[in-house]
Amino acid sequence: MEQISLTYCSQIMMIMIRRRQDTVSFCGVISKVTLIVSVLVVAGCDAVQDPPSAPVAQKPVVFNPSISMSEFKPGQFIRVTDARQRVSITRGFWMGTHEVTQREFESVMGSTPSFFKGETLPVDKVSFEQAMAFCNALTTGDRKAGRIATNMIYRLPTEAEWEYACLAGATTAFSFGDSEAEADAHAWSAENADDKTNPVGQKKPNANGLYDMHGNVWEWVMDWFAPHPKAEQLVDPSGPPEGKHRVFKGGGWYHEAKFARSTSRFMMEPGMSINFVGFRVALVETPCPLGSWFSVGS
Repeated sequence: MEQISLTYCSQIMMIMIRRRQDTVSFCGVISKVTLIVSVLVVAGCDAVQDPPSAPVAQKPVVFNPSISMSEFKPGQFIRVTDARQRVSITRGFWMGTHEVTQREFESVMGSTPSFFKGETLPVDKVSFEQAMAFCNALTTGDRKAGRIATNMIYRLPTEAEWEYACLAGATTAFSFGDSEAEADAHAWSAENADDKTNPVGQKKPNANGLYDMHGNVWEWVMDWFAPHPKAEQLVDPSGPPEGKHRVFKGGGWYHEAKFARSTSRFMMEPGMSINFVGFRVALVETPCPLGSWFSVGS
């Protein structure tokens, strides 16, 4: 049935109401009007409106990394070495809440180079180059699985990012204070580790929810080794563009707790490995200053 325009329907109704009949009671008029209105409504004389459009659902951002991560917003921290420096981090990033375990490493790379064996132990005896290869492979796998966006990469943190995440807002030597006497609750070191690595996440985390930033295994970072700049303020420092040795941070089971300060650093050639050095990963959006250091498949 074709719909009748509202104007035309109104004209019909007025003509029919005005038509007089010989004997019509007031109730009869009302009945006829009611019938007419009912017919008009059925005929579609009411104004017809399109139903409101359903809201378009926004596709959720895919973010389900294979490794547990904590997010870090841009900010600043104080580095105290020979001088007191204010270091600014201008780009946000994510950091692994724990050191990469042997289970995680083997699931991506097929085997583990570790001297100590155990699925929940941190991977050890891993070179900088092997850690980089893991980051590349994890990026490729998580992109293909839709776990991370295609503009994101895993990499090692810079030394500055590592210290920023480690200190968690503290201005002390450790995230938990200035004295290594308090380290037992927070770090595996030569004093309590029983000459071996220990399962990740057993000690107290720092205020950022990161475990084993002090102790267990030292952790590779991106920077080539060089003395720290002497400037009072630094912005996104990432070390020299080239060098012979890479930096590792955080202390480990083989060394005393005093070496687990946030500013402590050792170095080693990137192809070398030893059983007290492992790593944790950072996750960043690209483009970023360090993105060109990686060659990642889509």
